Amino acid sequence: MEDTENTIYALKTSAGQEKNVARLLARKSRLDGVGISAILAPESLKGYILVESSTKIDLRNPDLKVQHLRGVVEGKSNITFEEAKRFLKPEPIISSIKERSIVELISGPFKGERAKVARIDESREEVVLELIEAAVPIPVTVKADQIRIIQKEAD
Repeated sequence: MEDTENTIYALKTSAGQEKNVARLLARKSRLDGVGISAILAPESLKGYILVESSTKIDLRNPDLKVQHLRGVVEGKSNITFEEAKRFLKPEPIISSIKERSIVELISGPFKGERAKVARIDESREEVVLELIEAAVPIPVTVKADQIRIIQKEAD
């Protein structure tokens, strides 16, 4: 592989700090010799970011010292564009939700409540939930982006 060809590397970060590390690296990428041309911090990839670079990523380089950056993923030296492409257009949230899963509402009037998924309407991207804490099961319809999956398909 030639030095002029870009390579995509997976970098380890502290969980929850992916966007911060990406921003700090983006600032430093403007320096000469760093060679970073693109940075991707996918929501679905916790604790990692993807970096495209024309030079080998060496974290001993003082220009790459960034808080919460933990290292380069070893083993597979680089990631193909085809592998990275799936993070550019993630699948809709609704496709990862299954009936009988336990979820937490993250917005709306029932924020913080736990519920069981009763029904899924993929065409409208809505989910019908039954609140767990309620004395009487009340069906509540919410948009799929208002919930966070806690446990997939509870028994």
